[in-house]
Amino acid sequence: MSDPNSAQPDPIYQNSTQAIVEHQIRPDDLMAELGIKKDAYYSYLKHLDIKAQKDGSGKAYLEPQQADRIRALRSHVLATGKIDGFEETALATAEESGLGDTPPWTGPTPEADTPDLERLIRQAQELAAHNMAMGDLVVAQLAQQMTFDDLAPDLQGKVTEVREATRPKANPAEIASRILGQWRSQRGAAA
Repeated sequence: MSDPNSAQPDPIYQNSTQAIVEHQIRPDDLMAELGIKKDAYYSYLKHLDIKAQKDGSGKAYLEPQQADRIRALRSHVLATGKIDGFEETALATAEESGLGDTPPWTGPTPEADTPDLERLIRQAQELAAHNMAMGDLVVAQLAQQMTFDDLAPDLQGKVTEVREATRPKANPAEIASRILGQWRSQRGAAA
């Protein structure tokens, strides 16, 4: 128990307040994490019907579950290029679904809805494919933007070898003489 006359806050209260603050996600932090601007952020909130809460100082924040829903929607938008078609079946929590304190799920039941399961698997596959391709897309973009000077010395050597091998070895004076000879013979044949 802490001394009521002490200027220090009660450690139990301080720790619980800190835990609450640590679980609050600020909109600016989430926008920076996802690489989106305010208009996209607010359209995501609207699409997901999420209302941000406000802390004691009036600053907006999201709960971790809300931020996860926005992250999932962002992944969908990156994968498909649109908000439409996004479904949150995999993100429903016990509280959101109204299940409360139900026993843990142990697996599919015989009456499991196969089309929903197939749709869920398909969404997971699309997200996995997007995540797999995203790394390759970033690497491809990096490669496109690199110059010879950005290459490691061993790779610069390989490029130089290929350039030397494909460079014409002929003498320009010899090529010019051959072209001029062909032109003169064509001119003579025409006369």
